[in-house]
Amino acid sequence: MSASKYANAQEVGKKLTPKRAEIMSDDSLGAVAQRLVDAGTQEFVQHGFEGASISRIVDAAGCNVRMIYHYFGNKAGLYRVCIAQAYDKLRQAEADATFWELPPDQAIAALVRFTFDYMVENPAFQGLMRIENMASAQQVRDLDAVNTRARNLFAAIDLVLARGAASGVFTQRPDPGMLYLSILGLATIHVANQHTMSVVLGRDLAEAGFLRARRDEVQRVVLASLMAP
Repeated sequence: MSASKYANAQEVGKKLTPKRAEIMSDDSLGAVAQRLVDAGTQEFVQHGFEGASISRIVDAAGCNVRMIYHYFGNKAGLYRVCIAQAYDKLRQAEADATFWELPPDQAIAALVRFTFDYMVENPAFQGLMRIENMASAQQVRDLDAVNTRARNLFAAIDLVLARGAASGVFTQRPDPGMLYLSILGLATIHVANQHTMSVVLGRDLAEAGFLRARRDEVQRVVLASLMAP
């Protein structure tokens, strides 16, 4: 599936305000605003929304505090854009992936590997989602573009499942959202619980050999669920 078929078109406003802080790509923000988003993302992940310091954010971004209010209105506006951009990067990477038109079993296997690797390589995404879950997803539920692009992802997965069922490769055709939830859960638990489970299992869950073995196991589990008699 091409990116044009998958990706949802979005209108990006020229000026950011708390009310209009929807999906903002790196290209749609100026250099200073993007530095604030990058610094803000790290600050929110480390300290949560309440504990995040405007002073630390502007120091890390190399600008003055006035720029936050100029571009984002307030700290909440910056946080909203950080959340939106984190989701947009993931959804865009999924849309740009070249595996959607592979044979169904290969496409699902590739989706598993992609999701697994993305979560390992982008721990800030899980950090922001942890904060949002603690706040009952107050920001995500209002980001229409995020929710629309998630529906596009589920539609893409469903097309792969339909091809797999029609060809007999898959004996099961689950709801695409439920399948993605299973993939995401299996692809993130070792990251979200890295330190505690490293102690419990007696091995480093961030070690490359463990990650390769874990990714293979997740792929086997997901495909087995689709091919169960």
